[in-house]
Amino acid sequence: MKKDLLLIVIFTIIISLIIPVQSKAQDQLDSLNYIQSPLPLGIISNRFNKQLNTFNLNSILEVKHTFNKINLNLMENYNSTYIRSADRSSRDENTFMVSGSYIFNPVLSMGISANSNIYSDSRSIELNQASVSNASVFSEITPFNRFTIAPYFGYEINRQVGEIDNGYLYGGEALLNNLDISDFNLNSQVKFKNEDISPRKNTFRYLNLSAANILSNGFSNTINFQYFQNRKDFYYKADSITAKEFNITNNIQSRIETNEILLDSLNYRHFLDIFSLNMLGSVSSRTIDRNTRYRSLDIASPSIFDTKVNELKFELGSVLNYTTSFFDGTFRIDYSERDEKHLTKDFPGANQIFYQERSDEESIKNNTSKRTMVSLFGNLNISKTDKVRFSLLQNKLTYDTPSLQNYDDRDELLSIVRVSYIKILSPFFSVFLNTEGTLNHIVYIYSERSSNNNINRIIRLSTGGSYSGKNISTLNSFEVSANYTVYDFEDITPDYRSFSFRQFTATDSSRIKLFRDVDFVHFGYLRLSEQGDLKWASFSTHPTRFLQEIYSEPKLVVKYDFMAYALGLRIYSLNTYNYKGLIKVIDSRYLSVAPLTEITISLNKLTFYLLGWYEFIKINNRSYRQQANLAMTMNWNF
Repeated sequence: MKKDLLLIVIFTIIISLIIPVQSKAQDQLDSLNYIQSPLPLGIISNRFNKQLNTFNLNSILEVKHTFNKINLNLMENYNSTYIRSADRSSRDENTFMVSGSYIFNPVLSMGISANSNIYSDSRSIELNQASVSNASVFSEITPFNRFTIAPYFGYEINRQVGEIDNGYLYGGEALLNNLDISDFNLNSQVKFKNEDISPRKNTFRYLNLSAANILSNGFSNTINFQYFQNRKDFYYKADSITAKEFNITNNIQSRIETNEILLDSLNYRHFLDIFSLNMLGSVSSRTIDRNTRYRSLDIASPSIFDTKVNELKFELGSVLNYTTSFFDGTFRIDYSERDEKHLTKDFPGANQIFYQERSDEESIKNNTSKRTMVSLFGNLNISKTDKVRFSLLQNKLTYDTPSLQNYDDRDELLSIVRVSYIKILSPFFSVFLNTEGTLNHIVYIYSERSSNNNINRIIRLSTGGSYSGKNISTLNSFEVSANYTVYDFEDITPDYRSFSFRQFTATDSSRIKLFRDVDFVHFGYLRLSEQGDLKWASFSTHPTRFLQEIYSEPKLVVKYDFMAYALGLRIYSLNTYNYKGLIKVIDSRYLSVAPLTEITISLNKLTFYLLGWYEFIKINNRSYRQQANLAMTMNWNF
């Protein structure tokens, strides 16, 4: 294990310095790939974690630089996960992008771009190998201030589950930034992308248009429209009948997701000097359309039919803020309705009996929901040393399914109340008291599922204090909580039994300055938990399981200029008990003792953090194993 730990450290440092990359989504809706920010940017960031048998490496490199009339952009991301088990699975994702452009004049620049995306998974899953590589030429045109367009054209090589497709890549981007026309301020982003990689075709469409009308007296109105459509064609292994009929190995399925949203927001700031009001309304639709390229009529199954999902959503919201020197609060009310329909798509020559069967299966998923939420948040400044904070939340959900074969219709009611009191006794010492109550009631309408009807009640009470002096600072808290879940019909259905879960937690976070550059730091907690059967009518419990959890991490921290070094111990203990009557009987013991070390380096643009601990683990008082754990982060903004 010591050799493993040494190899981990060496491997991490090498990767940090040589292969800095980043894990990002391939298509980001709110970012542009060809229209770049003119500001110089340089980021290197690396994170490595090893816990239990899981190794994860995530690295970042992003560079944007402009000199003379040349813009250079470089981005690479790499994310790797390795699980050391009987199967020894690994997953790697790598994205690389480099582009350069030449500025001919303030209106026109032209450049080239290259991208590579590689995904690999050692597990035997449907899609475990894929890669996309492309190169393109593009131009960035700014016909007038605050408006830029960037058309591009290129060639792509796309590999998926052993199939390699080539074709043309083309599209464009446009950006409109803070354009004032009459009384309106306009902002917009447009992305258009086609990948013609026959026999597949991937497309991407995105439009975001915002118009803000700012009037006098703090009144403004903003209208926003968004449109997003993404089509992805992917291979999957064809069944034997389809493969033989069409002479193929892999079938193709298209997934087209389309989203549209129209939003209107009204803002009225500082009316009557103490109020501000925001009202918002939106209508959105979402469609997911699936199409299979090759379908054999010889397959006697409803599975040959494609499906489509249509969703329509309506939302209204209002937020009222009240602000004075004595009290500030926010009152919010939200209402939304959503309708989701699942459809089956017919095609010529298909067996109508199977079509009807698939239609019935899909229609069972149809649902509508209505949600109403009312909340109130407030801060009461009783005096300079006494403060009260409170919050109230009331949420109601009505979920309906029109199908007679779906019994998931239910009503849910959630109520949460929190009150906190803070007392500042001196500039160095303050205490707090928090109370919280939660009530959640779920009622299924039909008898087929009404055995799940239950009421969940949670009560929390916590208190503590914080002290911050010249040489000592500490934060301590104590919390007791009780969770009671009561089923409505537990007498009829013995499989559903009401239960309780009660817990006590004590937490300590302290720092003591021993010398000028030496601190003693401790973080730890004690958690005692009890599970039991509950009879709510008599409010009596029969304990069934008890857990004792202890965590302690004391360490000495030595500071020197821009570096801090810590050496300490990490202790974790978990004992579980069963009950024989009212007597606790030990069931299992788990103890982990680990020396740890921690290094922090903070320079002007560079931060480095390393945490490692080596565990000696005992289970039921017998030595079980030894295990190394490591976490490392490095960030460099250059």
